[in-house]
Amino acid sequence: MSENRPPLEMRLAVAVGDVKESQRLIEVIAVPYEQPAPIQYRGEMWLESFMRGAFDGISERQAPIMVNREHTRGDTVGKVLQWWPERTEGLVAEVRVAKTNRGDETLALAEEGMIRASIGFGVRPRDQVLDRQAMTRRISKAFVDHLSLVEDPAYVGAEVLAVREADEVQMAAGMAPLEPTPAAAEMAAFLASVKARRAAR
Repeated sequence: MSENRPPLEMRLAVAVGDVKESQRLIEVIAVPYEQPAPIQYRGEMWLESFMRGAFDGISERQAPIMVNREHTRGDTVGKVLQWWPERTEGLVAEVRVAKTNRGDETLALAEEGMIRASIGFGVRPRDQVLDRQAMTRRISKAFVDHLSLVEDPAYVGAEVLAVREADEVQMAAGMAPLEPTPAAAEMAAFLASVKARRAAR
């Protein structure tokens, strides 16, 4: 495979943010910055994080990025209208949801905080820093292939920020604390195993 076309990876990320139901718009944090998450990479467990600046320039991209459900091509529910890679919390996107039955379902689930954002992305070898001793993977630059709305998060750290209908705004005071999730438990177990390996050396 050429360096210009790195293998496509998918990462379950964080919760949907702003939902403007009357305008069929959803604001999502597609990827949080500097938040390690346990992932399978090359058949092993690693702690992966995206550096700030990893998506600089994406807002200038001309070709639209489509939005699907559960990373299933053909199950399209909308497209990204705008990206904000400079936001503090991470790569933020505004999604226009299609006027279809699947789109209506997606809006309803987003409003109830029942789906999360996730990206399909590619990384060139030179755009990542791998530390095999610590089993960490830090990504300095990535190419977004698509955005997906899914159920289970891998990146833990954000919940629904706000729900907006028409001109009525209900802003959350901050990010709600999370209940334990399988991903959080997996990360805790992975960190414990890394600590045990280091202590055994």
